[in-house]
Amino acid sequence: MRHLIDHLSTFILPHQCVLCRSFADLTNLCASCWSGLEPISDPKCGQCGRPLQHDLPQGKCGHCWLLPPSIERTRAWCLYNDTSRAIVLKFKHGNGLALTPVLASMLGRLYEELVTADSLVIPVPLHRWRYLHRRYNQSAELARRLTSTHNCGLFAPNLLHRHKATTSQAGLNQAQRKQNLANAFQLNDNGKVAVRDRHILLIDDVLTTGATLNEATRTLGRAGCQSVSALVIARVR
Repeated sequence: MRHLIDHLSTFILPHQCVLCRSFADLTNLCASCWSGLEPISDPKCGQCGRPLQHDLPQGKCGHCWLLPPSIERTRAWCLYNDTSRAIVLKFKHGNGLALTPVLASMLGRLYEELVTADSLVIPVPLHRWRYLHRRYNQSAELARRLTSTHNCGLFAPNLLHRHKATTSQAGLNQAQRKQNLANAFQLNDNGKVAVRDRHILLIDDVLTTGATLNEATRTLGRAGCQSVSALVIARVR
């Protein structure tokens, strides 16, 4: 019955853009807001996913050659600009769960590029107090949607925990972000067993300095995982 009501409502009720409230199609974004997004295309670094001006030998950027990341491959759908920032903030803080299907659709091709049939798909967790405030974890909703709509990857939202109540990362430089997140994550007993010798795909919303994903990867690496990849909606150039 609920599915039928939702289906009928798409024909009866006008759709509004979640950002500017203009008319939108089923994606919940109007054409103008869509045009403000900057999707990342090739050429890009084969490891960190950073957009490049031109192809480089072996497909790696200079940063990854000099300081090889602990994350095997990172991919982002678009650059973090004013439009993608507004979408992410709406998704995180504005009860924007209606955006989950379109965001998961954006990430679908990259998800299939990173995941294997038995990869554990782990959303970057929120601390319990922040979870109670927001009432949902946006990264977990993305991961749930991706694993349910693609025939690969195992949704594993309860293995990794954020036991340290960190302050907001906004306004912190790279060193401060790293210090803020030090030892913020831990695996429960089941997680320590489950991740051993497995490929892990971490799901998050935005990559800025990479401090959050790197700290989560460090925790997973200590438990003996085989490798870690990461998928985000947007990244800072």
